Amino acid sequence: MDREKAADHAEVFEHFGIPEQDRPEESCYDYAPVFRATVAGTPSAVKRTRNLPAAAAIGRWTRAMADSGIGVVTPLDLPGNPAPIGDRVWVAYPWISGRPYDGSLADIAAAGALLGRMHAHAYERDPELPGFAWPEHDDADVEAEIEDMRRVLTLRAPDIAEAVLARSAPWHRSFMTETLPAIRDGELPHVAASTDFKANNLVYTDNGPVLVDPDNADYLPRVIDLAMAALLFHNEHPSAPPRLFTPAEWQVFTGEYLARVSLSEAEVKLWPTALRYLITEWGTWTLVDADEWGDWSHPRKRDFLRDLAAIDPDVMPIA
Repeated sequence: MDREKAADHAEVFEHFGIPEQDRPEESCYDYAPVFRATVAGTPSAVKRTRNLPAAAAIGRWTRAMADSGIGVVTPLDLPGNPAPIGDRVWVAYPWISGRPYDGSLADIAAAGALLGRMHAHAYERDPELPGFAWPEHDDADVEAEIEDMRRVLTLRAPDIAEAVLARSAPWHRSFMTETLPAIRDGELPHVAASTDFKANNLVYTDNGPVLVDPDNADYLPRVIDLAMAALLFHNEHPSAPPRLFTPAEWQVFTGEYLARVSLSEAEVKLWPTALRYLITEWGTWTLVDADEWGDWSHPRKRDFLRDLAAIDPDVMPIA
């Protein structure tokens, strides 16, 4: 896929004072514009973010966590950061030096501990931090999603297509009447969370992993963010194992997480429903969207997507 070019965002580099000769040629990330550059003498990542109120709220949240010693990147302390530039908002973060996730049990344990610390952080909700967007699907939307799944799996994974659809179609058809209301109306503990806690968004330093992409943060049920990590942790990282967590890896991840977070009785009871929510909603989106990006043609990504499509939720317990 073609990465976005720096030349198409000249006004962004001008705003952050980056001379033309010091600008990179293209984004360092496939799916969105993220440019590595030096801002005010600091190696930085300049990237597109949310609307200005949300971006400012995310900055306040990340600073509160960083002040508590939690490994999360925070915006550079500069005037006009974040800033509306053109029709979008951009932000500059310091570039975090370290190494990528290596798939070891030690790295998995450290990631679980970081997510646990983030979820345990006592942070009063910022009114400008967006709330989680609950979907609204009518019957036609549901059938269209099932047909999208059928089309992609029949083309890309025909040997598992019928088995996956036989399981997932009833989940789609009961999503709006059973799965979503149980989570949305279940009076579950909410937290500010990145909604994007994945291996490719972590940099491992001498002091542990640092989350370097907090820009999708929402205020949402804690178990939804945990379920996102369960399903998608290995999704985009080029050297991560081409699959979901194994049962042993999941036990290590949740062991460290649960050493820092005491889940409520309702969270434990609704955990299978939270997983089903994510498999039906975000799992479907990931599988279908991957076809548009060409990810099914990439061997590592194809293996991960097949594992995601065929997931058995019972292998990821939390109690």
